[in-house]
This record gives sequence, structure tokens and C-alpha cells, in this order.
Amino acid sequence: LDLPVLAELDTTKENPEDTKVTPVDMLSGIGLLGAWADFEQESRASWENYDTQPASLLFEKAGIADALYEEFVSPLLHVLPMCPAYDCSAAAALSCFHVFALQSRGAFDVRWCRGSISEKIFEPWQQQLEKRGVDVRGGSRVSSIEKKDGGYTIQLGSMEGSEIDAIECDAVVLAVGATAAGRLASSSPALSSLDGTKDFDKLRGVTCVAVRLFLKPNASITSDLNGGSHGKTQLPPDVAEAMSDSPITVCGAGIGGIDELKETGFCIYDLQRMHDEFSVDYYNNNVEANDQVAVLEIDFYRADAFVDMDDDHISDLALRAVSAAFRTAKIDSDEIVDAVVLRARNAVSHFAPNSALYSPDVKLGDGMYICGDWVDRTGHASWSTEKSVVTARQAASALSRDFGLKDSTCEVIPAAKDTSQLTALRQSARLLRNVLPPKTLPPSPWVFAKQLLSGDKDP
Repeated sequence: LDLPVLAELDTTKENPEDTKVTPVDMLSGIGLLGAWADFEQESRASWENYDTQPASLLFEKAGIADALYEEFVSPLLHVLPMCPAYDCSAAAALSCFHVFALQSRGAFDVRWCRGSISEKIFEPWQQQLEKRGVDVRGGSRVSSIEKKDGGYTIQLGSMEGSEIDAIECDAVVLAVGATAAGRLASSSPALSSLDGTKDFDKLRGVTCVAVRLFLKPNASITSDLNGGSHGKTQLPPDVAEAMSDSPITVCGAGIGGIDELKETGFCIYDLQRMHDEFSVDYYNNNVEANDQVAVLEIDFYRADAFVDMDDDHISDLALRAVSAAFRTAKIDSDEIVDAVVLRARNAVSHFAPNSALYSPDVKLGDGMYICGDWVDRTGHASWSTEKSVVTARQAASALSRDFGLKDSTCEVIPAAKDTSQLTALRQSARLLRNVLPPKTLPPSPWVFAKQLLSGDKDP
């Protein structure tokens, strides 16, 4: 168990009024042990048992205290699988929590890029690919895929919709999101005829909005801050103090009673402490005082309620969200020097109940492969970017085997093994499931007792 994560739920604050989670609330989390032990990450049978049920039932059966749910479970749900419990698969919730928080100490040890991902990762990668002879077609999109003469024809269109080119190939590896795959399958007989794509139209996406605010720097620099690559910031002192332990804050839905955030979780980032090019020390040595800015980013998940607002309104909403999360004075909109608002409609995988049933294997058919965090959900126990990389390597290996390519096979590191304690719990869970299989999800002992006392003979 990742105890440092639970340690963030400080139950010994000097001011009792600031203490929201009591030791008893935290102990209620033990109620998840039964389901956690019963659910095996790489077992198709486990996914079939849990994926049909919503995570809300999982937490109800576990007897999770309301305070623990609101302060810990709900924020994680809204920023990891990015959806509320009623609209999240119980299997997805357990798998996600296992990977990011439960499997071992330090499991929540996330690494963040020290600059723009495009600049630090994708541009060097593109340059490397082009040196190897790969043709990267920027500004174009795949409009359809057709089967032809034992291979495939990929029709390319412009972003405006006009056809611009076609590519003849022996094999195709799709590296797209679930909703994009659904749209492509509907226009491509070569895809729609495959068994693995017949349910693509049932897959859903989560809408995200990223807001980067460049703010007038505060006259005072706050130093000696914890976490991140740099320990100084020019954000307002009250905001800097609220983020003193980390340059990243995770927030659940409904913060501050703001209507637009009713089902929207978000993360707040102080980029002066994370990105080298925005750091105070870099500014002092390379940037004129008049050109210096504090940089705050707010990423919203499940942002359907406001994705269509204009940039100014979304920027103001971001400032209200920061104020509500930290209980600090709202930064005035006049302090914004510049703002960048990015919208990704239905772009992120939505792990809703039953979604794993529609998740394909990495090989769709002869010469047709697919990868992504939504692919092969019952396979390798990884999540997010790691799952995308794993399935990409699996797809590359499958293609290499099929076409006899000996120098391009890609091995995949197995997921971390269960600890000895979890292995023992799993053995007990298997025995209990064989003796007394639950109707839906296994309840905690106290919920089980409550159900029996209330007359429910088959909980």
C-alpha cells in the first residue's frame, strides 16, 4: 500500500476544523481489500465480473466513509480514469488504483516532463524517425482504409476534409483514441468488416480542457518550496503557500460549488517549479524583468459543461477553480498577460461500465493492428501512457512475427508481481469466491453483516 499517499490526508492538523478525514474514515478504506484481492489485473474472468458494474457500487459495497471518498477516492477517480464513480467501470477503478496507488509503496511516484512534451519528446522522436526514412505527414488525417491486392490503401485527407493523397502498404498499425477509431471504422470497410471493431461505435471519450495562464509576476518571490525541479515561484504568496508541498494539486469534482465543475476534476500546476524555461533562476539569468511571467496551468477532465465557452470565460473559470481549491483570493483577470486554451472533445479514453467488453486485442486481422491505452484492457496491467507504449510494442511484435521481420521484435517488461501479502489475499479471495460467490461485487465484512442483519440473505 502506498502509505505516502494516505499520509497526505493529514488527520493531526493543529486546527481541528481543517481536519476532514478522521482515523476512522481512513480505516474504512480497508473495506476495499476484499474486492482488490478478488480482482486480478490480468484475468479476463475478473474483468468480466467487475467491468459490468459501476465503481459507485464497488465503494458502496466496501463501506467507504463519505469523508474518505470525497477527500481521496473522488479526486483520484476524476483525474485518473477521469469520470465520476457512477460512470466508471468497477474493474477500471480497481485496476487504475492498483497501478497508481495500491500495488506497492511509491506506486504514486509520477514523473513529469520538465518542459513542453512536444519539444522534449515528440520533436526529437520525429527527427529520429525521419533520419531512418520515415515519412511523417503533418497536417493530414486518415479518412478511410481499404483492402486492396493483399494489402491496404490508406486514403489521406486534409484537416478541412478534402482528399489529398493515398498510401499503399502491406500492414497498418492504428495508434488512435477509441472514438477516433470508431469514426475511422465507420468509413473503412477494411475495418468495419473485422470482428474486433464491431463495437467501436459504443466506445466513448472524455472531454478535456487545458488552460495555461501567463500571469504578471508577484513582486515577492516565494522560495524553499518542496517538490518539482525548482523551489521558487512568482505566483501570489497565498497560492504559493497553498502549493508549498508540491507544484501539483489534484482536485475532485464539485470544488467550491461551481456549477461548471459539478462533474469535473482538475489538476493545478505551477510550471515555474516544473519547467526549466519558466524557472525563476532561468529568468534571472536570461529574461528581462519586463518579460518575466508566472505560469499556472489548470487541466480539466470531463469538461463538457464549459468546453464551448470562449477563451476568456474559461480562463476566468480556471482562476475561480484555483481560488476555490486553495481558499485563496481570486487572481484578478487583469493579471493575465496571455492565455492558451486547448480543447480535446471526447478525446481521452472513457472507461465506462462494459467498456472493456469492446476493447480489442492488438491484432485486429491480417496486416491490421492497433494500440492505445484502451486496447487489450484485460491484458498487461498498465495504465495511461504506459499502457499505450506496451500495446504499441505488442503490436510491433505481432506485425514482426507475421511478416518475418527479425530485427524489429519488441519485448514487453511484465507488470510488477503481486507482493507476498497480496498473493495470500488473492488465494483467500479465490477460495471464498468458490465457496460463496457474490451476486455482484464482494462486500466488506461490516457491509456484509449489515446486509444480513437487514434481512438480505443473498448479499
